[in-house]
Amino acid sequence: MSLGVEATVRDMSYDLTFLRRAAGQSWEAALEAAEESEESGDTPTDDIPDSQTRTAILVAVRKVLGEVAEHSGDSFYELDHEPTGIQLDLYRGSAGITVPYWYSGKDAEKIVRTMYELSRIVERHTGLEGYDRQIELPIVDAAARPELAVAAFDQVAALFDQHRSTGSSNDD
Repeated sequence: MSLGVEATVRDMSYDLTFLRRAAGQSWEAALEAAEESEESGDTPTDDIPDSQTRTAILVAVRKVLGEVAEHSGDSFYELDHEPTGIQLDLYRGSAGITVPYWYSGKDAEKIVRTMYELSRIVERHTGLEGYDRQIELPIVDAAARPELAVAAFDQVAALFDQHRSTGSSNDD
């Protein structure tokens, strides 16, 4: 069965990463350490945020997005906003925000501002630091330059349009 480029783009997302860095640790080293820990199966010793922190995050996120679905388990807490496709995940010692590449132009500008607003909520309530891997900047710097993230959304939209117009698929 051919999924085509529409399914591929629909499954792609813009990802923000949150973690704790050691004093003086570069983002490159922190991200590499997190990946190595994940690959080796090491479980961070941190707990997922407690119920009071999760409630504070939920209230703040709902002020930004409106109603969100909650999902949780022993090692995660997740908020999903179906209308935008935004997903906010809290894990032991880390967190992430994913936004599907459904947006371009003015819509991308709005969603980028929203994801950075959500990032500030995660940072404020968890003490984790955020990093935007797509534009290789800490969230604090990325939020001051939203046009960089908007350009990434626009590039993916242009690629999608190019593939759609040529009839290419990911099975070629």
